[in-house]
Amino acid sequence: MEPSEIKIICPCCHVLLEAQQEGLRCPVQNTDRCRGLYIFEHGVANLIIGDRFDDETDEACMCYEETSNEYTAKNYWLPLFKRLFPEPVKGRRARILAVGCGTGLEVDLLNKAGFDCYGIDNGNRTLAWSRRSSRERLFLANGMSLPFEDMSFDAVFCGCVFPHVGVVGDSNIVADEGLSDRQALASEMSRVLKTGGKAILSSPNRRFPFDIFHGRQPGSYRPRYNPPSSHFLLSLDDYAGLFKKGGCRYARALPIEGYWGFVRSRHSLKGLLFGLPIRLIFKLVSTSPLRFLRTSSISPWLVVEIAK
Repeated sequence: MEPSEIKIICPCCHVLLEAQQEGLRCPVQNTDRCRGLYIFEHGVANLIIGDRFDDETDEACMCYEETSNEYTAKNYWLPLFKRLFPEPVKGRRARILAVGCGTGLEVDLLNKAGFDCYGIDNGNRTLAWSRRSSRERLFLANGMSLPFEDMSFDAVFCGCVFPHVGVVGDSNIVADEGLSDRQALASEMSRVLKTGGKAILSSPNRRFPFDIFHGRQPGSYRPRYNPPSSHFLLSLDDYAGLFKKGGCRYARALPIEGYWGFVRSRHSLKGLLFGLPIRLIFKLVSTSPLRFLRTSSISPWLVVEIAK
């Protein structure tokens, strides 16, 4: 089965872009934010509107990211999307968008598994895209200004993207415009999602009193305190409110077992001991009888399914 065709539009003017030798050209340029010509960078179209996400990275960081992403893709995203789309959608592959795909490894794996997957990112981890076999499906773009037509995708998903939107730099300090930026991201993801499609969002749970995924020094297992007053992280209600304004319907918490492999902590006894109770919590809240705990202060991680 051949993959379906995706149309690339100007992220500002929302008209089809025209291919040029040096990039993609907007034929109308009817907004001040439109760049007119979106040039290719290392063979990838740069469609970023606004600032790039200046995440700190190096080769060792990207290798760890790829290892972690591979675990999550194989143990969580692939099984999830196979359950959501057990059959082709109207005779074609289910079309999926990974927002904030980082190194892009999950895009490769989802395409190899038979999905029609695309990815966008605007950070420095895109330097790893030279290693991807699906480079033609990767785009430098900001999630608040997506370069795709309305209702292009059967599913959109992101892993821990929302906490890094609307913050000061790469920190846990929410900027004054933080809520409006997150709303813009949710509205854009909703716009490109087909009616009946699913948005899948994941991040640390704001209700959990500690953030074990951000703010720790390398090699340290001391978690960062997450006060109730902080809105750096999101809860189920936060996600539901953002996507409801984008035209989506219900939101529910999904099982989280299989999402994290704790691949770094497994290499030390201290890491194994620290990760043991966390892995147990992941397993317990993923059971049907204890699903009511998935959004509570018991669970450190949250995966939310939202339907349009």
